[in-house]
Amino acid sequence: MRDDMLDDRRERGRAPAPDVPHRRLVLSAALTLVASRALAQQPTAPSAGPISPEVKPYEVEGFRSAKFGMTEAEVRKAIETDFNVKENAITHDTNAVERTTLLSFTGKDVVPEAGDVRVIYILGYSKKRLFQVVLRWGAGVGETSANSASVLAGAQLLQNYFLGQQFKPEGRIVNGQLSDGSVLLFAGVDDKGRTVQLQYGTVPQAPKAGEKPDPNTPPPRIPFAQLLYVEDPKNPDVFRIKPGQF
Repeated sequence: MRDDMLDDRRERGRAPAPDVPHRRLVLSAALTLVASRALAQQPTAPSAGPISPEVKPYEVEGFRSAKFGMTEAEVRKAIETDFNVKENAITHDTNAVERTTLLSFTGKDVVPEAGDVRVIYILGYSKKRLFQVVLRWGAGVGETSANSASVLAGAQLLQNYFLGQQFKPEGRIVNGQLSDGSVLLFAGVDDKGRTVQLQYGTVPQAPKAGEKPDPNTPPPRIPFAQLLYVEDPKNPDVFRIKPGQF
């Protein structure tokens, strides 16, 4: 799916994708939660083709050796094991609104063809355990040009991979549309209700320092992609005000 095809869809009455705040990791984590909740609202697309009965059902357990339910110390160990990342290269953040803990790093060769990829591990507010992992590349992660083909190339490789896995038919989505105008390349739900979601879209290029945007000329749009693994999209472990408090 080319960028110009996606732009044509938006021009036929769809709202453009909003500018995603990639530079603020604590805010971007909240957006990934919103996107994962939208999964349950999307219609199921027809299957892209038959899946061999010999393929075992896919289990959404986390990302590589980082499994849902792990503590912060266990997640840090998994990052070091999987990517040979030193302890001081792992960033620790807190989402001020949802009060979750974010461990993240940027690495190459995480997703084939994608270049720099930001990997974010999100631990819950109450249990302090891993419940979501986000991989993001393209806009906001390294230098990405408007005509970059590597962002979509990495996303399409992952789409092909997940199309070959066994997921519940009623939760399988291929090339759906999200409310922000981005494309849900794939979404699947395993037997325990855990989800994987692959998304692709574009955002307006931010003006350079000291540069005034021209109101008559739309800025070029920079592609981005993200892959989410979510333990429980309906009940994320985030801070909420209790009923009756206000």
